[in-house]
Amino acid sequence: MVPIFAYWNVKGLGEQIRLLLRYLGVEFTDKQYKIGPAPTYDRSAWLPEKFSLGLDFPNLPYYIDDDFKLTQSGAILEYIADKHGMIPDCKKQRAVLHMLQCEVVDLRIAFAKTGYYPDCKKVKQDFLEALAQKLPNFEAYLGEKEWLTGDKINYPDFGLCDLLMQMSRFEPTCLQKYPKLQAYLSRFENLPALKDYLASK
Repeated sequence: MVPIFAYWNVKGLGEQIRLLLRYLGVEFTDKQYKIGPAPTYDRSAWLPEKFSLGLDFPNLPYYIDDDFKLTQSGAILEYIADKHGMIPDCKKQRAVLHMLQCEVVDLRIAFAKTGYYPDCKKVKQDFLEALAQKLPNFEAYLGEKEWLTGDKINYPDFGLCDLLMQMSRFEPTCLQKYPKLQAYLSRFENLPALKDYLASK
């Protein structure tokens, strides 16, 4: 049975996982629950199934791989990466991956506010101020490396690049001062396994 990945019919927390699965060539069922429009974002499409799937902590996204069921986007990313040989044995390297993933989550939280608050101008300004604090750190950390942890892509790259793409659509100039991040994102967008998929979005 192919794995089932389920999330709303939006990018949100789910697209980074879809990208990782596609990059790895994993055949999977991409189950998407329809979310209602603003301002209520009706979630009733998910509720009939929420407590009937045997999930320990029912939530979206979820991932079902045979009899193994998992929720929480970070846990799903790490599980898939580990299953496909991306996670190093070294404890320090694993800790660095987890640190990077947490930094991506912090950036995602700052960006997510732009989509849910009515005072868009104020929220956008707050977000741009947050970017001015966070993106220089990513730019400096990336340095001359191809990916965040070196010459091999890993699961935090999928979350960060997904975010950079979304943020660039929201504010096209947001990466203007960060040439290393621009080149990094371009490498990601041109990965053979993802190029056609990303171009279709």
